[in-house]
Amino acid sequence: MVKVLIVDDSAIVHEILRKVIKEKSNDIEIIGNVYNGEEALNFLKNQSPDIIIMDIEMPVMDGLTATKKIMEEKPTPIIVFSAATKKIADLVMKALEAGAVDVVEKPENLGEIGIESFIEKNLINKIKIFYGFKVIRRLSPLTMKKLSEEKEKLQKIAEKKTRLQKQTNIPCIGIASSTGGPQTLKRLFSQLEKPAYPIIIVQHIPHNFIQSLKDWLMLYTKCECEFVREHALPQAGKIYLVNCDKHLVFSPDGRFKFLDEPPVYGIRPSADYMFKSLGETYKERAIGIVLTGMGDDGKEGAKVIKEKGGTIIAEAEEDCIIFGMPKAVIEEGLADKVMKISELASFLNQLTAYF
Repeated sequence: MVKVLIVDDSAIVHEILRKVIKEKSNDIEIIGNVYNGEEALNFLKNQSPDIIIMDIEMPVMDGLTATKKIMEEKPTPIIVFSAATKKIADLVMKALEAGAVDVVEKPENLGEIGIESFIEKNLINKIKIFYGFKVIRRLSPLTMKKLSEEKEKLQKIAEKKTRLQKQTNIPCIGIASSTGGPQTLKRLFSQLEKPAYPIIIVQHIPHNFIQSLKDWLMLYTKCECEFVREHALPQAGKIYLVNCDKHLVFSPDGRFKFLDEPPVYGIRPSADYMFKSLGETYKERAIGIVLTGMGDDGKEGAKVIKEKGGTIIAEAEEDCIIFGMPKAVIEEGLADKVMKISELASFLNQLTAYF
């Protein structure tokens, strides 16, 4: 049974979550309902929930302050469940930095039709995902064998890239990340020198938080960070984030293009779309990087990058918040190398030096 503490100043929120969780899941138990961060800290003195659902804007003690104190005194997986005004979205990014594991955007009208489905898909599923997530599953012997066979491949990547002509033949980097992505991207970019190539990111996050994510990341990087503009050509030295509800692809001449196609397994933009087009357009110059996240978005696209002569790098399991997306790529035998974030930053900085 997954034990959950709900921290929110709205009695309506408590009642709706209690009702929906009871109806939709028989393996989740709400063991506490408190109304601000101070009450949450007092509750944790005697109780140990598996997951905490945390609002941000509350009286007495807000969710950001509470998150910091909980991670210092009694580390527990915290899922932020909050609205996405500009002010609150900025605080949510800080809560993720402080240790919260994920964010779910609170609908403006919790009484709207379909709220049960929304909570089941976006909150209940994540409660189950983060239950015991600190326990790291080890790779199977078969997967370890595959990784061993791939060991020398990445060492040849830098040599191959040095043979590329400068200016017109610089690499193009695509990054796929989902749950745990903001924290991971911050760690990566804080170690990154200004790259001699463009970096394009598909990050699964509620749309209304993407502006705050960009602003937050810019505090920790020497790189220019901006949103993708359709028809623009990716520029060396810039990091691009997708901030619209469409799939990102590339035109034959390498320019950004949006497709208004249906979501893939509920996801839009999808890393699969971006990776497939990246491979088809940039061929051997395409480098796909798969970071933390649940599911397997990016796996099918990684196949195309590999078929076209490009390179795939996956985040190492021991470095991941959620070893889902990287695991899918690794077990499919698509990863040229598995790297920790510090190793990935070093590789990208070395790649810049070649140009």
